[in-house]
Amino acid sequence: MIKTAYHIDLKPNQDLLFIPIGDIQYGTDECDVERLKRLVTWCIKKEKAGYLVRLCGLGDYTDLSSPSEKVKLKGTHETTQKSIDELAMLYLGQLLSILEPLKGRFLTLLTGHHVHDFSSNKKTGGWGGRNSDQWLAHHLGCDYAGDGHTLFRLQFPHDTHLTVGAWHGQGGGQTPGWRVNKRIRQSDIYPAADIVIQGHDNAKLAYPRSGVDFDRGFIKRLSVGSGSFQRAYLDGDTQAGYAEKWGLVPTDLGVTIITVSVEKRDGKWRVDYHASV
Repeated sequence: MIKTAYHIDLKPNQDLLFIPIGDIQYGTDECDVERLKRLVTWCIKKEKAGYLVRLCGLGDYTDLSSPSEKVKLKGTHETTQKSIDELAMLYLGQLLSILEPLKGRFLTLLTGHHVHDFSSNKKTGGWGGRNSDQWLAHHLGCDYAGDGHTLFRLQFPHDTHLTVGAWHGQGGGQTPGWRVNKRIRQSDIYPAADIVIQGHDNAKLAYPRSGVDFDRGFIKRLSVGSGSFQRAYLDGDTQAGYAEKWGLVPTDLGVTIITVSVEKRDGKWRVDYHASV
């Protein structure tokens, strides 16, 4: 597990828009590229309006190389591996061109199920032995948190902070209850985290799971689904994607946006935060 602290320099009366983003699945017909572009434009517009924007990545940015596919690819020829490297670099370059206006605003990227391990230095500009998510994190100017869980702290003025636990996630879950319950189960891993985020099943959601602590008093906690840009059912296409073939429930695409502010209440500085889907 990677643990990191990030200083968030909020100005007086300024709000932070904290946005987990994952399951873009770039390179597939199902990827809603225009929706992703609109999010980037929206983030820049909000910054011009005075907000501070920060993002974290939950994995599955492109669609190459799932875990089961990696097993099959181990037996392919070196020339085939290099061809796949080239395709991965092509998709990454295209995705980066979309996300580049947000460079410097990402805090960290997690790895999901779809990540490509580069085999060649020559075809990848020296990235042989590393993976596509490391490449993307480097070019977005942020940390790489690996392929497990990450726990990070957002440190604000007046000695206030939020603790965030994040993981790409696993398991499908077609019912609303299961999508919420598996995130609540994940939040048990981080008993002191204020916000716990999980992706993978494409649902964007925010469920409050608050409690009472002897020292801190009332504790506000959120279990969050990061959302997706992967369309389930494509109009007018005779070649169905996996969601349509398996009869999976479509989800409302996009991201969950968490608005954070630092305020003084009853003589004490505190962090207030709300999630919007």
